Amino acid sequence: MAESFSSSVAKHNFGREGFDMSFEPNWASPPGATIERLMATREIDAEELADGLGLERPDFSLLLSGNARITPTLASALADHLGSTPRFWLARDKTYLSDLARLSAAADTDANWAKAMPVASMRRFGWIDRSVKKDALKDELLSFFNCASLPDWNSRYSGGIGAVAFRRSFAFDVDEMATLVWLRAGERQGIELDLPKFDPKGFIDLLPRLRKLSAFKKPSIFLPRLVEACRTVGVAVTTARAPDGCRASGATWKLASGNPIIHLSFRHRAEDHFWFTFFHEAGHVVMHGDSHLDVEGGDASFLGSSKEENEANLFAQDYLLPREVRKALMDRPHPQAILRAAKLVGVSPGIIVGQLERAKALPPGRLSKMKHRYRWDDNPYMPELASP
Repeated sequence: MAESFSSSVAKHNFGREGFDMSFEPNWASPPGATIERLMATREIDAEELADGLGLERPDFSLLLSGNARITPTLASALADHLGSTPRFWLARDKTYLSDLARLSAAADTDANWAKAMPVASMRRFGWIDRSVKKDALKDELLSFFNCASLPDWNSRYSGGIGAVAFRRSFAFDVDEMATLVWLRAGERQGIELDLPKFDPKGFIDLLPRLRKLSAFKKPSIFLPRLVEACRTVGVAVTTARAPDGCRASGATWKLASGNPIIHLSFRHRAEDHFWFTFFHEAGHVVMHGDSHLDVEGGDASFLGSSKEENEANLFAQDYLLPREVRKALMDRPHPQAILRAAKLVGVSPGIIVGQLERAKALPPGRLSKMKHRYRWDDNPYMPELASP
């Protein structure tokens, strides 16, 4: 069992969980981060594992977040259900506490942490007080994350959306911090939604109807309908403008409630890109159920793979432009044929143009006038329709 556990750790490149004791990251990863990844690998859901460990759901949530300690009895139960040994799990918890203490004692940690934040964007978007002074900045930033202290922030964001953002290392990298801030903007919206239990089949059944929302030009019309439709089947859909340094188009992960969230940035401010990103992330929810972050230039997922990205791409393509319709357009993608195909499929013509550009059946820009485009104004969560 221990060998299998080690193989699993190596396979998924867990970073700090590899326990390279010569490396001291500027991060503290709770045992819950390892537990969640092994749950995903072994396809064990939260209720099943909580029952196996003899924990109520609130206590199990505290364990995952790093706010509950691993006792010898709990360590034995973890070894039985997830692998390795009780000694490993006790050492894992001890290392986490040691990392928290080390980070708290670092004199320059606060300054480095705040310096890495996209403060200018956060002020501009109204996510922190525009007039906050330097000596109060740390508390304002912690408030954005709903954390009481930097050790608390370390504890909460070493897993979940933190694991999605900090994909390369556990250092305070500026671009990754901007990405984490963008993800947190989605998390803040997601936890405010009244979400029922996730209904996977209901979500799949809903998807063909959602593409028809692209017929609406204005985000102020289609976005609330998209959010509410997905909410009814337990999926949170959120949007936020990307801060400076964040190149994300979309992301998926699970909220603390277990509900999936699809977070979108309206990157490139074009309808074809927005809707492709939504259905791409929906594909991850349907097929993979893990955390993914899609950025310009390739997959940046912490646990991402080119296979999963290709599957999500095909999923989006087939919903937006079904293969039989695509085949008929590939050789003769003229405007009238595109308009007929858009009416047949029930999507905006601009989406068809975008799909044909992706398939290299159309040179980029040739029919760009058929696309609706957006512009950001004062609202950091929803752009406006740009003038033609």
